[in-house]
Amino acid sequence: MLSPSSQRFFVLGLLLVSSGVACGNGSADRPGGGGSDRGGSGFGGGAGSVAGDGPKGGVSTGSGPSAGSGAVATAGQTSTAGKSGGGGSSSTMSCAGSPAVDTTPRTACMPPGASRNLFSEVLCKSPADVQAKMTSVVQQLFHGTGQDQKIYFELSSNPAQAYIQDISNNDVRSEGQSYGMFIAVQMDMQAEFDKLWAYAKACMLQPSGVFAWQMNVDSCTAKSTGQAPDGDEYFAEALRLAQRRWGDGGPINYGADALKAMAAVAAHDFNTNPAVVKFSQNANYSDPSYVLPLFYEEWACFDTANATLWKNAATYARTYFPKVINAMTGLAPYQANFDGSAYAQGNTFNADSWRVPMNVMADFSVMHIGTWQTGYATTNAAFWTSQGLSKYGGNYSLTGTASDQYHGAGLTGVNAMLAFALPADTAKPFLQAAWDTKTPTGQYRYYDGTLYALSMLYLTGTFSLFY
Repeated sequence: MLSPSSQRFFVLGLLLVSSGVACGNGSADRPGGGGSDRGGSGFGGGAGSVAGDGPKGGVSTGSGPSAGSGAVATAGQTSTAGKSGGGGSSSTMSCAGSPAVDTTPRTACMPPGASRNLFSEVLCKSPADVQAKMTSVVQQLFHGTGQDQKIYFELSSNPAQAYIQDISNNDVRSEGQSYGMFIAVQMDMQAEFDKLWAYAKACMLQPSGVFAWQMNVDSCTAKSTGQAPDGDEYFAEALRLAQRRWGDGGPINYGADALKAMAAVAAHDFNTNPAVVKFSQNANYSDPSYVLPLFYEEWACFDTANATLWKNAATYARTYFPKVINAMTGLAPYQANFDGSAYAQGNTFNADSWRVPMNVMADFSVMHIGTWQTGYATTNAAFWTSQGLSKYGGNYSLTGTASDQYHGAGLTGVNAMLAFALPADTAKPFLQAAWDTKTPTGQYRYYDGTLYALSMLYLTGTFSLFY
């Protein structure tokens, strides 16, 4: 029996499917970004308005794999990656030899089951081809040789430090810096990880334990010392994963640094009742794309001092998403109140919102707690199908009115994450679109590229918790 929220999403999804139009695969390469993370007086200072300072996603012209100038390791330890999950994925379209989908809820703090390589499972791609695809994406973003390829740069004054650059906005953001570390640990790129962390710790870390959200390029000076909780969260999780993968026997005590980062998130970035992340330190509302239940689930096992908060946050997140996501379209708002009600100034779908399917499905594919996710995936997939997979926009009202008709590789990758809770025949066009997408290049390759790479970690079965 589906829960009421699952029934609501599922029925509306079927209605959208019945009215959907046929569509192609691939992603657009025209602008489609919307406002950036922070700007104006609202950041770090309460519930003020947020003025965008440029598109997050947008023009990100693709290019083929680059040989690059640095070596990228082979994909992560897929045999120990996240618990497989996803409802109703058995289908005549599944490839021969695809493993049965295990929907057993994972026991907290216990090793997860084998990950799902959805490209092999649904598109019948060989594991070797999938690994090559994943490696080429990261290779280009970190070590691409063209002027319009990479986003990873060593600090000119200290090559032992490195940063991830937002090319369009000409700055360095805690969001991207921490994404780079998360990608690096998954790909066993310890040298790059350590350089990114060295820069973050030396230049971005504030006395409070959180990180300056915006830095000048190729510099250790901040543009803004306010924090972005999503970046703080990814720093903490990347460090925890580094401790699990590489241990603490080297020059960096990853575990100790992870605990410090988690303590700062708990003290400065979180509301406690209900337990949900804030948009900024003094804000009385959240950003649903900052809500990361899989992270909190793991932190409850690692950060014993704040275990109750993290367990409450993981539990609440799985009830928060159904409250904030529009039941007709499956679109999530940019911002929402702590109780899940609409926050008027941020009640639209924009580039921040793109990340919600990734957060929902990363948790669902590993933990498999709840049933509403299958209805949500059905509804959201049906909406995108009705818009046309080759031409849907990146900015919408929650009820589905588009303000543009362009999207980049980041949204293509994140939407393919819905496949973890879709039957193979419904999942296939989304996965094909992600597979056909080229690694972003050009002005907007930072946000498109990092979201695409993060999504591909999960879709290829590369992602691991390193148990």
